[in-house]
Amino acid sequence: MSTEQSESAPQGKTQTAPAVDITQQATTPTATTQRVKNPKRVAAGKATAEKNRLAREQQKKLAEAYLAEKEANAATAAPEPALETEGESPKSSGEKNSGLSTTQWLAVGSIVVSLVGIYYKCEELKAAFAKKNAWPAPEPPRVEPEPARTTQPKGLKKII
Repeated sequence: MSTEQSESAPQGKTQTAPAVDITQQATTPTATTQRVKNPKRVAAGKATAEKNRLAREQQKKLAEAYLAEKEANAATAAPEPALETEGESPKSSGEKNSGLSTTQWLAVGSIVVSLVGIYYKCEELKAAFAKKNAWPAPEPPRVEPEPARTTQPKGLKKII
C-alpha cells in the first residue's frame, strides 16, 4: 500500500466506496412535455366504439329472438309424415342434397381407386411369387400294370 492510503484509512478497516452506476441514461426519467392527443381522433375512436357496442347488442337481441322462435316452432310443429313413394327418399324429391360436396366426392373416389390399385398389385405379386416358389407337380399314377417279376436275382450271388 502506498503511504497516502495508509494515512487516510485507519489500519484494520478499509473503506469501500458506494456502488456507483456508471451507465448514463439517454433520456430523462420524467417526461419533459405533456403528450397532446388529437381531439378529432379521440372523438372518432369513441364514436366507433359506441357503434360497435350497439351493433353487438342488436346482434345478441336478434340471436335470442331467433332461438326463441325456433324453440316455439319445434314445440308446436308436428313431425313430418313419412312419404310412401317407392324408389325415392323424402330428401331426393327434386333437391340435389347428397351431404358431400363435389370436392369431397372426388376425394372419396380417389381413395377408392387407390385401394383397388393396391388390391390388384397385391394379387399380381402373389401370382408372381406363386410361380417362383411353386413345387413341381407330382406325376400322375400309372394305369398300366407292372410287368411280372423274374425269378432270377439281379446282381452277384454270394458264394460261401
